[in-house]
Amino acid sequence: MKLSITLYDALTLISMPSNKAKAVVDAWEIDVEKLASKSDLLQTEQHLKASISELGAELRVLIREQSAELRSSIKDQGAESRSSISALEAQNKIVHWQFGIIFICISVPAIKLAYEYLSQAFLA
Repeated sequence: MKLSITLYDALTLISMPSNKAKAVVDAWEIDVEKLASKSDLLQTEQHLKASISELGAELRVLIREQSAELRSSIKDQGAESRSSISALEAQNKIVHWQFGIIFICISVPAIKLAYEYLSQAFLA
């Protein structure tokens, strides 16, 4: 307020009409109201630091929780993968046995026929 009166006095001292000087002072006061003081800025800084600290703590907790969930999920998926691999290995063994049996079923009669044919060819 003291600065407003000083500014008004200075403007009227240089022969500015009173109504124009008052308009300048009013405009200046409106602009000054929008300015932040040092204490306003310090208070804002402290508030921001506290907010950042709180958010950091919350973020760390969330990261820990997410990490635990992720580890658990990876562990479960690993167990499922091992189970699937075991099942596939068992199926693979069955397929090998099936091919072996098919080979025997085909080769034994074929060998028998070849033996009989060769026997007849050499005996004849």
